Amino acid sequence: MAKVTINRNSIYLTIIFIIFCLPILLSVTRIGLEGTRQFSIYNEFWDGTSTLRENLESEGFEFQPVISTLNSLTRLDGNEMGVLAIIGPTIFFDPTETAALAYFIMRGGSVIIADDFGRANDILGLVNTIISPFVSQINVSELGFESLPITGMKINKSLLMDGYSYHLSPVMPVIRSFPSIPGSVPMSGVSRVVTSYPSSISFRGIDNATGEERWYPRLSISGVPIASGIAVSSDFAWLEKDVEKAKNGDYNIDDDEWYGSFSLMVPIPLGGLGVGNILICSDPSIFINDLMNLNYDNAQFASNIFNWLDFNNTGRIFWDESHLSPSRTGRFALGIIDPFEYVRMYLRYINSFTMFPILALFFPLITFFFLRSRFPKSKGASPLLMSKVKQSKSRSFFAAKMTWYMNYQQFSNALDLIYKRLKRRMVKKYAVTDELNSEKIVEILDTQYPNRFNLKDVDKMLKRIEEIIQKSKRISEDEFTELVLDLKNIEDTVTRTQN
Repeated sequence: MAKVTINRNSIYLTIIFIIFCLPILLSVTRIGLEGTRQFSIYNEFWDGTSTLRENLESEGFEFQPVISTLNSLTRLDGNEMGVLAIIGPTIFFDPTETAALAYFIMRGGSVIIADDFGRANDILGLVNTIISPFVSQINVSELGFESLPITGMKINKSLLMDGYSYHLSPVMPVIRSFPSIPGSVPMSGVSRVVTSYPSSISFRGIDNATGEERWYPRLSISGVPIASGIAVSSDFAWLEKDVEKAKNGDYNIDDDEWYGSFSLMVPIPLGGLGVGNILICSDPSIFINDLMNLNYDNAQFASNIFNWLDFNNTGRIFWDESHLSPSRTGRFALGIIDPFEYVRMYLRYINSFTMFPILALFFPLITFFFLRSRFPKSKGASPLLMSKVKQSKSRSFFAAKMTWYMNYQQFSNALDLIYKRLKRRMVKKYAVTDELNSEKIVEILDTQYPNRFNLKDVDKMLKRIEEIIQKSKRISEDEFTELVLDLKNIEDTVTRTQN
């Protein structure tokens, strides 16, 4: 019997419709806008950064979320540079985004990259390349160097723990050492900053013994560790390798683990050299609501950082929402209905094509042909002229009309034509005087051909046909074919079987 089938192109169009319309609906209802991603400025739970946003907005800053890709930064003109905040990224940065970030910094935009165990190292290699030509111009004489003895930085991804200065437990070190670096972040009003499960910053330097470049978890002069950066742990800290055990409260200092003071924040003051300031931080949790509201100086520290980054007083902060994941606090379901997720997927597709001028020219054509191939073919029906039917002696008017309906995909009319032919033949053969409908046809079949048909399925099929004809419903070609075959089976039985 006939089955209702769904056309594949209809599925594509439905998905496209949802992608376009769901963000609008959810934005109006405000479902999913808050509390869906860690470190989001729209997240008002403990692991969001809405408090930071409110504090900085009260100082006159304007937040602009980046919800697609960093490629959108390439569309800014030279007067729109501000501060790009990449806080807690967990989604991969593609090569075009790293290029867009480089372009942003070289045009005077500042950036803060704060991460512990996420994807920041994907772009720190690029940052190292950007700063290398300017390293020799940075004044580090007050630190005891003639020139900066490093060629790169990265997030260590070991867990920084402190057995001396901490809040609640060693996995939440409290930073009390803030060395001064010329041209760097001012430390006024800052004496204690609490962290949560931080990592540390490793430095790439030259091994004096071999002349080779190596990664070190801290800097030293003649083998003596020195403070590096503007936020440094106590001397009783260590880098815990077994992060998962430490998170569960099982931690001990092993012989092969580094011990001493480590850096959590390193500024790169390039604002006076024609490019933007850069700040690397190994704990994004410094900025979350939970820690900002404790009796520490996190809020003041954050204010000092962003005011230093905005050295040209644009008052504009671009907050990267495009590389944040749904929160780990059991609100994943809200992430599914978060309009930013759907908007981000669509805009990422657009930005990938339109970042470069050459690709941008072809984007409208690509979109047009993609959608065109999935829309049902619409043809204007031309009238069926009897003169044309008569010119073809081998064709009956019924066949000509069927061909006409099929050419223009008017399946309901074609079905009506076949159904009426079945009724005419049954009226002629069984001398029916009443008007035939599905119930009457089933009654005749039950009387004339007992046990020949599944009458329940026949009745269902005929009612479906009558519904399609009466309401002129659009049906797929597959459903039309199945219904025609069912009618043909009945018609063949009626016309060929003797009473």
